[in-house]
Amino acid sequence: MGLIAWSVIVTALHFAGLTLEIYSAISWWDLLTHSMSSFGIAALAVITHRDRVAMYGSVWWVVPTIVAIGAGFEVYEFVFKAFWHEWTLQMYVVDTVVDLGMNTLGGTAVTSIVSSYLTALDRPQMRSKSPNHAE
Repeated sequence: MGLIAWSVIVTALHFAGLTLEIYSAISWWDLLTHSMSSFGIAALAVITHRDRVAMYGSVWWVVPTIVAIGAGFEVYEFVFKAFWHEWTLQMYVVDTVVDLGMNTLGGTAVTSIVSSYLTALDRPQMRSKSPNHAE
């Protein structure tokens, strides 16, 4: 339910940004929507692949996955640029680099949180396996 609510919020922010021209009025709006959407997609990736996460104990594959999905969106954005903006090629390059950076930040945040959680879960097990652990 949380991911559905997150998706609705991000979608509303995105379409409000388009419809009300907030993207051009507020410079950080694009940063907000990219980081929030990548955070949600990364969380979805972890949840839908939780068996692999549990098996391998690592979630760092999420970051390149998010970058790849973000790169795909950036290609879409460029191909349909008449729909999006009337920018120069240099503006698209800068926007793409910044967008991919924000996507990476969102994916890294989820990965760090989940990795820390998995490490915290594993600590009690590690202590009980320790030869110096007295019970």
